[in-house]
Amino acid sequence: MKAKPVAVLVLKLVLLTILMFVCIALAAVIVGAGGDSESGEEAGQILLPLLAMCVVNVVVLAYPVVRSRWFGLKLTATVFLVFFGAQTFQGQIETMFFGEAFEISGSQIAEVFLMGALTALFYSPLAVLVLGRMKRCDEPMVLEHLLAARGRGLAWRLAALPLIYLALYFLFGYFVAWQFADVRAFYSGSAEIRPFFAHLAGLIDEDPWIFPWQLLRGLLWVGLAVPVILMMKGKRWEASLALGLLFGLLLTTPLIIPNPLMPAPVRLAHFLETSTSTFAYGWLIGWLLRAPDVGDQVAIR
Repeated sequence: MKAKPVAVLVLKLVLLTILMFVCIALAAVIVGAGGDSESGEEAGQILLPLLAMCVVNVVVLAYPVVRSRWFGLKLTATVFLVFFGAQTFQGQIETMFFGEAFEISGSQIAEVFLMGALTALFYSPLAVLVLGRMKRCDEPMVLEHLLAARGRGLAWRLAALPLIYLALYFLFGYFVAWQFADVRAFYSGSAEIRPFFAHLAGLIDEDPWIFPWQLLRGLLWVGLAVPVILMMKGKRWEASLALGLLFGLLLTTPLIIPNPLMPAPVRLAHFLETSTSTFAYGWLIGWLLRAPDVGDQVAIR
């Protein structure tokens, strides 16, 4: 890539970072998040983490937009779906499930949902516009067999993926997050650690619904992934990388920001756990569902 296009892209990303910051601020004002109780010192403490979150969000969302075969409203709707779905919806339904540990009210969760939806609604058309994908380009349309399989082949992949997510969720949850004593104390009230299978047995006794719940979340991730798979140009690894970055980072960048619900060591543990596990899952979804690079192509002019 030549120096001039790179410089232009960097400038666009800087502009989008500023715009995302403004979108979040505007959404917060509309929802009334924070209110008068937040002091100037507290606001200053979250300013840099919030800016860092914006930078990461902008970059991971820009990659599939730049490599998209879609344009305009269709692309805008997809950006909204992935941004809101990965960062807010998937994160907050998990918070709802573990609501007792976080001591968060229903009204607070509703506030986060609304703020996330408004931020994504404001930002999505801006991202498509600034990155030059609002109007169709002159490049030919390409019809491809974008999904790796159909019929039974697709069915077994869709059935296997939530099971893979369940395995990743509990493996990374135990061998990454649960290795932090602060995490164990936060959720169980004790720093004691049990062997992996004893830990799983305890989860079954305490809340057996966690297993079907995480299977459902695994299926929801697949639903968010399919539009990205269908819209992206390029090779299969590009779709896999885009999904890994989108899922692994959009879900976890809010953990960068200090909040009263989760101590810093717990946020760090969950950031390490969730960013790696959902990156791996996003990559696997792309690899299993996106067609190999030798798929048939027909150009239409």
